[in-house]
Amino acid sequence: MRKILLAAATLAFTATPALANDNAMIQGMDDALAAAFNKGDGAAVGAMYAPDATMLPGDNKLYKGADITAFWVGATKALTNLKLTVLETERLSPTYIREISRVQFDTLGEKSVHADVTAVVVYKLVDGKWMLWTDIFH
Repeated sequence: MRKILLAAATLAFTATPALANDNAMIQGMDDALAAAFNKGDGAAVGAMYAPDATMLPGDNKLYKGADITAFWVGATKALTNLKLTVLETERLSPTYIREISRVQFDTLGEKSVHADVTAVVVYKLVDGKWMLWTDIFH
């Protein structure tokens, strides 16, 4: 019994720092995504998604694979000033992290609109790299 308690305590102490850094790590990834988007590089945004990713944006369509990149390439022509802010993260397993975030952007055109929405993203560890795996925003 003593060995089990010692092992559990050791796991708790070694896991906590990694979990505490998830918000900062994911915010850094969000900042990189927003920077690529705001430079007009939708292809770079698409490359941040896992090969088996699914995206569900506000148009109620389901995007996978190359369609995700095509979506972001098109979005860079219609939107600007993208900003992503992590509200919370939760480690679901050693290879998955769930993020809830605030997403802000402006539409382009004569009647520009500022949008302030929320998103839920699940990141997946793929070959040692965190990638967007499921992305839902409305």
